[in-house]
Amino acid sequence: MIAFDSLVTGEHSIYLVDPLGGVPGKLEIDIHGNSLPSWSHDGSWIYFTNGGDTNRPSVWKVPSHGGHGIQIAQTQASYPLESADGQYVYFIRDNRLWSVRTDGSAQQVVEGMPQLNDIDEWFPSGSGIYFMSRSGDKPAIEFFDLSTAKIHRVYDFERPLPGWIGGMPVSTVGRWLFFPQLDEESSNLMMIENWH
Repeated sequence: MIAFDSLVTGEHSIYLVDPLGGVPGKLEIDIHGNSLPSWSHDGSWIYFTNGGDTNRPSVWKVPSHGGHGIQIAQTQASYPLESADGQYVYFIRDNRLWSVRTDGSAQQVVEGMPQLNDIDEWFPSGSGIYFMSRSGDKPAIEFFDLSTAKIHRVYDFERPLPGWIGGMPVSTVGRWLFFPQLDEESSNLMMIENWH
């Protein structure tokens, strides 16, 4: 199933849909205003941000079939993604990457990890974090090794990036990393006749 959020009813809600097609169904959660869902690796839980529309975001989880939401990180926490080993959930607070155990304990900043430009420009995989770096002449993807706190460059962009990248997920076995780039941009000037 694919989890996504939508404002179709006027309130942020999470929906699930079969990737082969069908009608999306709302994930029923006992709190409202939920967005930015992500799956646990075993498919049992969906992590999400609650309160982002009121500028009081916090990170929660709910069973993948819906029900009672459980808060695992306090306010000023957004964009939750589970670690590769399933032991932690990473999230963003004030452009810094934080981690918390999936039971809500041991909340701490990820020491040595550079400040991030946006909430969706990173992804945990294997022994570290892939992230977007915009500090040099051109944007690049870099990898932060959690065990050594060292950073190495993975890819230099030859083309510009769009304003919002929408995440940069890594495949399950860590072989592929997905990202958008701006291949072409154009616009047209139009004239409207007899307009009132």
